[in-house]
Amino acid sequence: MTDEYERQKARRQQMAREWQPGEPLPTIAYTEEENALWEVVTAKLSSLHEEMACVNYLRAAESVVLERRQVPQLAQVSTVLTELTGFHLRPAEGTVPAERFLGTFAESGFCATQYLRRPESLYHSPEPDVIHELVGHAVMLGDPVFADLYRSFGQAARRVSSAGALRDLVQVFWFALEAGVVYEGGRPRVCGAALLSSVAEMESLQQVELRAFDAADMVAQDFDDTDCMPVLFAAESVGHLVAEVQRFLNRL
Repeated sequence: MTDEYERQKARRQQMAREWQPGEPLPTIAYTEEENALWEVVTAKLSSLHEEMACVNYLRAAESVVLERRQVPQLAQVSTVLTELTGFHLRPAEGTVPAERFLGTFAESGFCATQYLRRPESLYHSPEPDVIHELVGHAVMLGDPVFADLYRSFGQAARRVSSAGALRDLVQVFWFALEAGVVYEGGRPRVCGAALLSSVAEMESLQQVELRAFDAADMVAQDFDDTDCMPVLFAAESVGHLVAEVQRFLNRL
């Protein structure tokens, strides 16, 4: 199982390496086992989203409709995003260096992997897989408010000139758009892609230390993206999150 998983992953990574801008996005022949994994995980995530996802996400999910019984192709989802917010997807071999990953947002692009998580990591993947990319990021990129915020991060990544400023940018991106939380109706709701694509993260939200949404504190807070977050930052609303992030970005 492990050897076959590694072979499949390597094939998808090779296709991403060979892809050139302007070419059709790679089409992946997902196996029955991979489609079954997708179906199990996304069904569980969907049930959690009903109670725990922010309104912007739920509204976007009505337009960015992901297939449930088989893994969607990047090209299918990319077309929908372009129509909704102007974003498009690009294949990624794996974790992309921060400057390029964030900088691509300035061009309304998002680098997405096409392999699935390991079967033993169904409910929390330590690396960005296609479930994380599509269920977490792509759906949220269908929301105009969040799409614009991604673009703002991209523009900031293009203009920062020091390693320290880039690190600060990554920190705030993580706690705002990967592990973001907002209050709605007096309850914490998730808006970050890492949370939205992880059953374990959402199920443990009640045990997390929720701190006030503050960019300076985010910059100072260490995190390990291979495990569930013990500390998160919750904004008073989506509008509050956007305003605070834009304030931070404008200072870079």
